[in-house]
Amino acid sequence: MSSLASVLAAGAIAILSCSLARAQSAGEMLQAYEALQQGMHVEGGKIFLPPRADVNQCWGFMSAVLQYSVLADQDGKTLLGACPGPDTTVTKIIRVFTDYARAHPEKLSLQAAAAAYNAMRDAFPCD
Repeated sequence: MSSLASVLAAGAIAILSCSLARAQSAGEMLQAYEALQQGMHVEGGKIFLPPRADVNQCWGFMSAVLQYSVLADQDGKTLLGACPGPDTTVTKIIRVFTDYARAHPEKLSLQAAAAAYNAMRDAFPCD
């Protein structure tokens, strides 16, 4: 791996695992995402989130996951091993995460970053 790819990978891992004050488990994040999905609404192209700090952190976390998913090494291999389409949204990534977490209760003790990685790789396989 080139030094640039190593720096990008290290930075992205830091974002994914440290975007919250402490590394949260997939189970803790699932609870916040469920609250986000229930309380979120869209008006005129704007997304309104419930007024909860954990929900705002979750939105930011999944925004970072989506942004990281397009990073690739010099050979074109994505660093997450996932290939979401260009029209993939944060709300879609949240749904992918919550579906994965519900389908794999044995993974709820993992750090949220590890579960997000697995969910993305499963939902958006690369050709």
